[in-house]
Amino acid sequence: MKLDRAHWRNDARLVASNEPQGDFAMFMRKNEDFPENFSIGLIYNPQDGRGEITLFRCNGKHGDFNRSVDSGHPHFGYHIHRASENAIEAGLSPEKDAVKTTEFASFEEGLQFFLKEVNLNARDAKKYFPAETPNLFTIE
Repeated sequence: MKLDRAHWRNDARLVASNEPQGDFAMFMRKNEDFPENFSIGLIYNPQDGRGEITLFRCNGKHGDFNRSVDSGHPHFGYHIHRASENAIEAGLSPEKDAVKTTEFASFEEGLQFFLKEVNLNARDAKKYFPAETPNLFTIE
């Protein structure tokens, strides 16, 4: 992770085992002063020129969303965004909707959850995220 304008950042290119038409990228962001404000996501870049599609994001608390102050809104807690066909067809951000989660309560837990959800190979997870994944996978 590198510090850039008050956020720790890192990106990685991911390769799918079934070689779809396009490539994938992973991004990680964590606020320097408020580590509970983070985002870990998966982006798909299709070769057909449609532009990138954010498929999945694990987010921490970041409160204000479209000037909403509704504490019941998912952005006031740990939450997940998943791309939906309806959002894409409507021309909206693919991962527009969010749902609260209890699957993680920190950047480190969010990263572990993300790696499992995107089915990252266990050997690669241990290689690229050794500190964050000590007990995440069992490698035989």
